[in-house]
Amino acid sequence: MKKRIFAALLSGIMVMGMSGSSMTALAEENNSEQVVLRWFTKVENDAEAGQWKELADDVTDLYPNIKVEFEYTDWNGYWTKLPVDLASGDAPDIVYMHAMRAKDYLGDSFLNLQPYIEADQDIDIDDFYGGILDAYRVNGDVYGLPYDFGPYIIYYNKDLFDKHGVEYPTSSMTWDEFLEKCRALTGDGDYGFATLPNIDNLYPQLLCEGAEITDADGNLNIDTEAAADAIQKISDLINVEKVAAPITDSGNTVWHLEAFQAGNIGMVIDGPWTATRVKEYCDFNAGVCTMYKSEKQMTTINGSGFAITKDTKHPEEAYKALKYITGAAAQKKLAEWGRALTSRASVREPYYEANDYIDGLKTAVEDSCEEGFGIPYYPTKNFQEVYSIINQNLAGVMMDGVPASDVVGIIQSMGDAVIQSAQ
Repeated sequence: MKKRIFAALLSGIMVMGMSGSSMTALAEENNSEQVVLRWFTKVENDAEAGQWKELADDVTDLYPNIKVEFEYTDWNGYWTKLPVDLASGDAPDIVYMHAMRAKDYLGDSFLNLQPYIEADQDIDIDDFYGGILDAYRVNGDVYGLPYDFGPYIIYYNKDLFDKHGVEYPTSSMTWDEFLEKCRALTGDGDYGFATLPNIDNLYPQLLCEGAEITDADGNLNIDTEAAADAIQKISDLINVEKVAAPITDSGNTVWHLEAFQAGNIGMVIDGPWTATRVKEYCDFNAGVCTMYKSEKQMTTINGSGFAITKDTKHPEEAYKALKYITGAAAQKKLAEWGRALTSRASVREPYYEANDYIDGLKTAVEDSCEEGFGIPYYPTKNFQEVYSIINQNLAGVMMDGVPASDVVGIIQSMGDAVIQSAQ
């Protein structure tokens, strides 16, 4: 299972197919002075870092006059460093941008790509999944390009289910069945479930309990009985039922995945991008199903992309690099590595083909994207600050046993103040 699929960029074939004028332009480009671009993103493991580094090197293979210096940090570090870099006057040329956080940056920090797109007959903007591309638009203009999207789904360890004689979860699983499986899997150092005090991972469960805490207008609505009950229900898996693993590192946004890959966790909730972790680090057979059904059966759809900072000294070269790393050839590699359910429809099938060893993946993803099942993960204004407020308070509930009813009002009050400061 542990193998990496590295598809070579067919640059020789591309050159052979060029017209005489294109060949001349390429020759002139090759003879020009090399431009160095800085590309800054977030990375969660060595396998992922190697994959992005390969794409950076591909840019130079395609455009010898462009060198891409790859820089990265982890998720939490990224959102601390990015605002500092943007304010410093020495920002990277290309940066990662999560769809949920894009609106807080687009108009002020990033280059308007619309003129480049309109002048580029080769980009095929309609190939991108519109639900995520729209997160990078301001007044109809595009300020970033997505590379992935996807719904949150349930990954499960088939070998652990076999060990305990428990039937695999299915997409018709109810909350009661989910809880019974967690109980049956727990014991002998094993747990039925692992999660985080992180709203990204918890929100699908809140939706299933009828608690939609953000809306399309950017409002926060967490101070409700439904939200408090849903958060408490998840916390009780750890602190009352004791069928979910105790959280030992609230600041680690992939703690639940690291626990899962160790082999003693039955189920976790995450997105299609986690397939690369399963491929690289999990020494067991895995399967996937949709979210369970409780009051409702729903999930969130999220995604990521890249943008060019507005003060880049090399906008033309940065656009070429961005166009490649979000283009079909690069996204096909990401699909084959299991890193991304690609934002481009034309190369989405290789993702499913490369990850067909994960039982049920394609069906679960496509069912979760159906209208009424998967919904956009709506951001508030100043979402990163609101996000931190939510997670800090959730840590008290899930790790220290603080009643959820005691914190939802605090989150609402603090979150509203942050949102209003952005008006």
